[in-house]
Amino acid sequence: MRLLTIFLVAILFSVGANFYAYKRFISKVDFLQPYLKFIRIAFFIIVPFEIIFFLQIRFDILNLQGYLIAGAMVAFSWFLLFISLIYDITKSILKKSKYNSNRRKFIKFCFDVTFIILFASYFLKGVFCALTPPKVKHTNIKIKGLASGLRIALISDVHIGEFLQKEFMATLVFQINEQRPDMVVIVGDLIDFDAKKIGDNLDPLKDLRSTYGTFYVPGNHEYYHGVRDIMAKISELGIKILGNENISVGGINLAGVYDLAGFRFKHFEPDLDQALAGKDESLPTVLLSHQPKFIRTMQKDVDLVLCGHTHAGQIFPFQLLVMIDQPYLYGLYKHNDKMQVYVSSGAGFWGPPVRILAPSEIAILNLYGE
Repeated sequence: MRLLTIFLVAILFSVGANFYAYKRFISKVDFLQPYLKFIRIAFFIIVPFEIIFFLQIRFDILNLQGYLIAGAMVAFSWFLLFISLIYDITKSILKKSKYNSNRRKFIKFCFDVTFIILFASYFLKGVFCALTPPKVKHTNIKIKGLASGLRIALISDVHIGEFLQKEFMATLVFQINEQRPDMVVIVGDLIDFDAKKIGDNLDPLKDLRSTYGTFYVPGNHEYYHGVRDIMAKISELGIKILGNENISVGGINLAGVYDLAGFRFKHFEPDLDQALAGKDESLPTVLLSHQPKFIRTMQKDVDLVLCGHTHAGQIFPFQLLVMIDQPYLYGLYKHNDKMQVYVSSGAGFWGPPVRILAPSEIAILNLYGE
């Protein structure tokens, strides 16, 4: 994304969202009237922080504390904008009701308090959900032609970087090992900084324990930070990279493709034909692809596609925008009579350290035959 585009998006979002929230929600709450001057000052402080956070996409500007604060402000403004829209719409509807003056004041007070509590409670819960380890979620999936059961531990979108680091990775490894999986698959966006900064942050991955090993495909964020060097680092940890190739393991063909970002960066481009070449036709095929929308490019069906990327929206109602770009948001889908798709909500977060109505997960997929 070009610097000018990033800057314009930052200005539009930060100024527009906060201005609307102040004019249509904050300034309309009666018991906040004495504090409007201080609230305006707070908004004037928030906007520059948010713009800097957007610029962080291209420049390493913020330290860890600054990144956390600025990211939280972006999430704050996004969710505040949504609450303000609902407040505005609901208030317009209630205006049509006829009440006497005293009753109207009481109803408005209750209405205002409800929305303030709703905003504060969900926002704080969102911060808590982002900063705590993901929950383990089990899903049973029937696969035609599978000879025996197979337990796959799936993680995506860990985003090890400025905030989530070695300790978080070690927690994920511990949680995965507790589930005793047959194999572990990582479908992209494992890393969110350059390979030279990885250090020992990924070392806990060496401790993953499974019957058949750990397999990985890159996501779009690896391309932003140098996918070749990042994959080299990951390969050194004993993890098998499935870049447009497949392997017969655990009674399935396990295939993987590079991410769609490869088309933009002109290297490590996804190629399904190459990924499926030479596969055992007697076995069901599971494909690893970071983005669900890769399915739109597929001319061949497989039995199951495992994806990430969406974060299940991460901050409600961002799900609505994600669904414009991606065909599937989160969970298990039946794409057609042959092919199923599972989209993970991700184990970590990107950007604002907040998850609102989009919990993180370690997905345990229990595959069984007919």
